[in-house]
Amino acid sequence: RLPGLRPGIFEQTREDNRLRPGDTLLLETYPNFMASYADSDHFALVRLIDDSAPPRHDQFKDQVRRVAAGGIYVTSVVLVATGVLSLLVAMTIAAFLLVGIQCVTIHAAFRSVKGRVVLAAIAAFGLGDGLTNTNITAKVAEQVVALGQDFGPIWLLFFVYLTTAALTSLVGNQATVIILYSIVKRLDVPGVGLEQLVIVIIIGASSSFVTPFSYQTNLMVWRAGGYSFANYAQLGFPLVLLSGATAAVLSHYVIPNPNA
Repeated sequence: RLPGLRPGIFEQTREDNRLRPGDTLLLETYPNFMASYADSDHFALVRLIDDSAPPRHDQFKDQVRRVAAGGIYVTSVVLVATGVLSLLVAMTIAAFLLVGIQCVTIHAAFRSVKGRVVLAAIAAFGLGDGLTNTNITAKVAEQVVALGQDFGPIWLLFFVYLTTAALTSLVGNQATVIILYSIVKRLDVPGVGLEQLVIVIIIGASSSFVTPFSYQTNLMVWRAGGYSFANYAQLGFPLVLLSGATAAVLSHYVIPNPNA
């Protein structure tokens, strides 16, 4: 029996399924198995399966890690919500703790950083600054102020939500928030505070309901679930309107407005 293989693996095989030369084995082994057996005579070829990981839920130490990970998450949220730590500091500490207790490897942690998302956010900052420097945001803000004065604060919040939801279907939620924040921070409408506008933008940027391309999970279930493009629009538009109306009303009456 080879070191690292689970005891009894060969003894459990049936008589008509005995291992023979040329058979392919899928082995769950220790991390340095490749280095130990890559040039061994025991195997004709040893190859690592990319992005593979053994099931860990049945081991006691991983059950402990699961509880610890949940505790780290809840503690981080509480510390951020109470203002004890900033979001950056809390999440950085949580990430180091999860790596330290081996809930995730350092390589897996770095692989989870999405380069496209980071690049899109960085590019959106530049676009937002460009819109501000060319006075485009000022012009748009003037029109939004005029709209708010004509229809009132709730309708203004609803309009901002719809604009955000439409834009997030095209350029992504991170870029949408950055671009629209550069506009709403210039608004000075009686009865509407910046925090109310930011809350509406955040909710609107997550309202990717109308198209299958507006968010990754929409695209994942599009073909697998047998949905059509029209299905997203038929359910997405009413959902956007309902979410927008709810967000606008609650933001106006629940979120404190220092300008009131």
